[in-house]
Amino acid sequence: RHHQEFSVQAQTSLSVGTARATSIGHDVLVIGGAGFLGRWLVRALLERGHRVRSFDLQPCPEQGEVESLTGDLRDMDSVGKAVSGMDTVFHTAAVINLLGVVSARQRQDVFDINIGGTRNVVAACRAHGVKKLVYTSTNNVCFDREIVDGDEQCAYASRYIDLYTESKVEAEKVALGSVAGGELDVVALRPGGIWGPGPGAYMIEKFVTELASGKLVATLGDGSAVSDNTHVANLVDAQLLAAQALAERPAEVTGRAYFITDGEPMNPVQWFAPLIEALGYKLPALKLPGGLMYGLAYLLEWLHRLGGPRPLLTRMEVLKVVRTHSFRIDRARRELGYEPAIRSRDGLPACLPYCKEFVARVQG
Repeated sequence: RHHQEFSVQAQTSLSVGTARATSIGHDVLVIGGAGFLGRWLVRALLERGHRVRSFDLQPCPEQGEVESLTGDLRDMDSVGKAVSGMDTVFHTAAVINLLGVVSARQRQDVFDINIGGTRNVVAACRAHGVKKLVYTSTNNVCFDREIVDGDEQCAYASRYIDLYTESKVEAEKVALGSVAGGELDVVALRPGGIWGPGPGAYMIEKFVTELASGKLVATLGDGSAVSDNTHVANLVDAQLLAAQALAERPAEVTGRAYFITDGEPMNPVQWFAPLIEALGYKLPALKLPGGLMYGLAYLLEWLHRLGGPRPLLTRMEVLKVVRTHSFRIDRARRELGYEPAIRSRDGLPACLPYCKEFVARVQG
């Protein structure tokens, strides 16, 4: 039942700007096709008549005429087989590890997948004559300071407190740097917090887990910080528009990055407030200082490194709530024709059925 509801929601968003999506070619590959974003993208491509191949550690759960390959991004042979014969590749896979105090093994694993895996994708595209690659990055690549209404001229982050940000900065550089020589056309998309209904929505599921387990006893900061989120259907729309632009106007867009958001910067606590109330909970009255919680998160990361439990909050997760980092989407509007079709006031109610089911699982 909910699968059908999610599909309708995707169709509502993706009616914007994708009428010529067939220009991206008939045969397309979604790397990370079993993930949250990947499944939505696979579904949208299938609905448009493409022959879709998924490559992931797990089989793609989407029904329909999807060719599901399993393999590891670190295995060049597996990546090459996945890329072979494709017209366009969408790279949506990554390890999200927001810890900064980690073992050498953890660091190596994340870097081998996020950076080394991207190198393998680029090399496979070149080896098999694939010309179009849409790489899914993150707005974290610019987030090591407060940013208000930033744009694509913002410098990359240079101070890192988590593995995800550091690895994604380097991976985006690999992807965009691969356009040298003209063998491959690449666009990088930088979403905010990706959200929406359905299994695997990291942002929604982590928050609902804390809510349902009684761990949300306070909010962080004074409520003045704002940040960006990106509904998964809006991001899928941007993926197709980016691929279309690479097919029709490669000289104008290749090698460029684009911030992709819902176009409504908002305080994270206030953004979640309607969902909290709809699930029958109350927003905590207690507010904890960001500086204090940052220090505590640092301590908890070290304790985890020494064998303790995984921390409820990392330093990056604290900063994502208490430090402003908002970005304009002017370039995406101008060069890709992107326009966010789903905003929080419409999208959050559609998340409610899945969130209620998730609460029941957490509490059961």
